[in-house]
Amino acid sequence: MDDLHTSSEQRNAAGVVSDAINFPGRNIHENLEHDAESQSTFALEDNLDLQKLGYKSVLARGWGGFDNFACSFSALYCIGGIRVLFSIALNNGGPAAMWSSWISGSILSVVTAATLAEACSAYPAAGSIYYWAFRSWGGGKLGRFISFLVAAWTLVAWTAFLATDSLGVANYLVTEVYVFNPDTSFPYDSSDVRARAVAWSFSLLFLAIATSMNFLPPRYYSWVFRAGVVVILIDVLLNVIWLPIGVSQTYGFRSADFVFTSTYNGGDTSPGLNWVLSWYLVASCLVGEDASGHVAEETISAKKAAARGVFWATVASAICGFPIILVFLFCMPPIEEFYSTGAPQPFINMYSLALGPHAHVVATVIAMIGAILNTSISMVAVSRLVFAIARDSVFPFSNVLCRVSRSKQPHNAVIFIAVIAALLLCTQLPSQVAFASLTSTSAAGSIAAYGIVGLGRTFITRTTFRPSFFDLGKYGLVMAIITFFWNGFAFAALCAPQYGDSLLDTDASYFNYCIVIMAGVTIIALEEWWRKSRGVWFYNLKDIESVASEGREGHFETQKGGPPSTTVLT
Repeated sequence: MDDLHTSSEQRNAAGVVSDAINFPGRNIHENLEHDAESQSTFALEDNLDLQKLGYKSVLARGWGGFDNFACSFSALYCIGGIRVLFSIALNNGGPAAMWSSWISGSILSVVTAATLAEACSAYPAAGSIYYWAFRSWGGGKLGRFISFLVAAWTLVAWTAFLATDSLGVANYLVTEVYVFNPDTSFPYDSSDVRARAVAWSFSLLFLAIATSMNFLPPRYYSWVFRAGVVVILIDVLLNVIWLPIGVSQTYGFRSADFVFTSTYNGGDTSPGLNWVLSWYLVASCLVGEDASGHVAEETISAKKAAARGVFWATVASAICGFPIILVFLFCMPPIEEFYSTGAPQPFINMYSLALGPHAHVVATVIAMIGAILNTSISMVAVSRLVFAIARDSVFPFSNVLCRVSRSKQPHNAVIFIAVIAALLLCTQLPSQVAFASLTSTSAAGSIAAYGIVGLGRTFITRTTFRPSFFDLGKYGLVMAIITFFWNGFAFAALCAPQYGDSLLDTDASYFNYCIVIMAGVTIIALEEWWRKSRGVWFYNLKDIESVASEGREGHFETQKGGPPSTTVLT
């Protein structure tokens, strides 16, 4: 069976031409029929696996292993995250802290990805992370409660990311106006409400573009996944090759001593806090690999492909990120000059200085395209999260939100999450403070969820967890423990104040509201749980508590009176 899985994935990635090479004795029609039969076999097996988790398959299953990998790899978009957060990371520790924390944080993030991949392989369902939390905490009442909190945190995190990513693209465009004409009267400074209004308008436009791509049929959206990977590779090559050439012909490189040994504390925090904040960059960038799990119900051979997607997308992003950080550090202008611009994205000013006032636009356009694709692909993941939560009976009008289109896609969930992201974008109009904190929240919610999965796997199901294809064996428990502690630390780094008391006393806008937002989301979730959701959450799996307590295998039957297209363990 393993050989059969492998050959199918190769055919799925390489196409019919590859089949003709592998099976020269067949004509093209026979190869097509063989490929269709193989995919049908895997789809049947996937649907049976999903039924064992308590769900009926209603989404279009046709994406291959590379598509699944591309979903997480594009959602992570390491070079884009490093570029957007470079100025913040430089402020919180300086060059030496940036590259050293990336090495240690990458290793720990890969361990986290391995723990999540093991859970994904065992439970390949849309919604992924909160279902993994449910199972990792043993099911039953405790598992239901923990998974509800995880669903709330993850939903807020992914939605906040859609908003911040759209604004990031808008900031690229606004900064270009300033770079072309520093004396322009065009509002570009984010402290000016007019500039925030302009950025808000652009960000809504880019969010709409990203949303519109989600209405492509699944077979066409595969090309969006692949385009995301291609653009990232082009982005990396441009910065690794072209940027150093430009810097060598203009202001020159920073010294090795500056890159490898210098530190910087622009926030005037204590030495200990400045050390903690040095992990802000890696904690913010290497998060989002659960995207592969969210599209598991649309992936062929999901328990293999989705688990691999979670793990290898994180590995690839971690490996790509390290040389990018070194290139950016060697190629940056002096720190004072880097921060001298009043534009919202100082990195574009650096491109202009290194590559020329006109040629650098190529790099900016590539960055913008990559960010738009990143937003669109992230919306694929979060819309499946919304679909799954609605299927598990929480939202008002859940029957509407979990309804699928004729092409078997959750278009209603796409529209819903796009509207929420657009509303979040409005928070920057009155003040840039609250919205800036959403940047941390977009990572903190998912990081907290990862830690919760590790905690449950460590203490609750350490002896009862049954792995599937992706099996960590005797190292699974150790990796789960590391996952819990690393993500707990990363969560603290994301929520920690980035400026010292002296600056906070003079300007409250320096305060990091991430912890306030996370606390607010948790309080609202607790209130909703006790008010209504404890009676309906996982309604379609309501008998799983008795299954968990009795320790027996369940059989499946259609749940009468429950949400549409669901099954129940009895």
